[in-house]
Amino acid sequence: MLVTADAPPLQRVPGPAPVRARMPWWSAALLLYAGSRVVSTALIELTMVVARPGSRIGQHAQLLDVLTAWDGQWYRLIAASGYPSALPVNHAGVAQNAWAFLPLFPWLARALSLGVPSLWPIAAVLLSTVAGAIAAVLLGALVRPHVGDRGAVITVALFVLSPVAFLLEAAYAESLSLALLFGVLLLVDRRRHLTAIPLVVALAFTRPGLQAVALAIALTHAIRVLRARRDRRPVPAREWAGAVVLAVVAAVGGEVWPWIAAAVTGAPDAYLATEVSWRSTWTGSTSFVPVVSWFEGADFWFGPVAGPVVLAVLAAAWMAILLSRPAARAGRTVRVWSLAWTVYLLAVFFPQSSTFRLLMPMAPIGAVLASARTRVVVGVLLSSVALQGIWIFCIYGYWTHFWTVP
Repeated sequence: MLVTADAPPLQRVPGPAPVRARMPWWSAALLLYAGSRVVSTALIELTMVVARPGSRIGQHAQLLDVLTAWDGQWYRLIAASGYPSALPVNHAGVAQNAWAFLPLFPWLARALSLGVPSLWPIAAVLLSTVAGAIAAVLLGALVRPHVGDRGAVITVALFVLSPVAFLLEAAYAESLSLALLFGVLLLVDRRRHLTAIPLVVALAFTRPGLQAVALAIALTHAIRVLRARRDRRPVPAREWAGAVVLAVVAAVGGEVWPWIAAAVTGAPDAYLATEVSWRSTWTGSTSFVPVVSWFEGADFWFGPVAGPVVLAVLAAAWMAILLSRPAARAGRTVRVWSLAWTVYLLAVFFPQSSTFRLLMPMAPIGAVLASARTRVVVGVLLSSVALQGIWIFCIYGYWTHFWTVP
């Protein structure tokens, strides 16, 4: 048909609305975190319903009582009365006391509660829950440049639905320390070392383990320098200086709390003796020898014959994961950090009921499943949720034995 000059202009026929942009990865991470809190809270509530009369929480516990139990009671004590000026003793030596717990978490919760003791539990749970959300987003941001949006969301999902993920809302320092730690690793991965210094200082008063951070920074920078020399592209002086300064701050920061404990109590080994008092429940000994603790633990849990075999199998399996291609795709910082934290745990930790909780800083290595098929990821997540339910029930609802404490 011939269109004349007087014909009306053609009208655009309305079509379907444009497809909405895909949800940003961080939004998915936050939604996952929110959903995971519903899951963990539901599992705790279920345990409260079926708890036995002789269990750790009894049959008539309140949710807030469960979320502020055990370590939460120590943090509450610190918020209320600080630290002892003299180490308490018993027949075995130094008794368990508040010096094993660092002050930033309980004091922040006290500030949030406006100094009202009755509000401290609510403030502590709120602080942990918010810090857990920050940790989830920072974890995703750490691995995303290496494994993409899908991989970042999978890594976050594995973290927030892990078998011990209920601790992300408990009155423990885990959420806060993990948020600070993932922030440090993120900045190290981006080579913004000086920016990470305030986070490292805060971490020095939140949870032990800064020696591992210092080792990870040193190893990461050493690998970076070696590869730069191989490629004949020198590392900028500013990056050199930043990495060295951050590593030194982390190394010194890891010793500050033991120094403070020694200065206040007058006992040079105040912090170490306090930490050892916890493992003496299992070993009956107040001595500390690095690395040997793992062989003692293997013997304690599996016996003198099977213990070393189990330890060797676990070590071989872990090294196979760290050396795998999926781990390499997760980035140098993630692999080096996982190795550094392994070395730290081998050096200072006695494997006991807190072992699974102390594996939480290794959450970035969950990126090894970034490219796994969806059904594999779903299977792992469902298994993790089931194990979380079992773990919560075993800890709070059934037994009262010492080894069931998280």
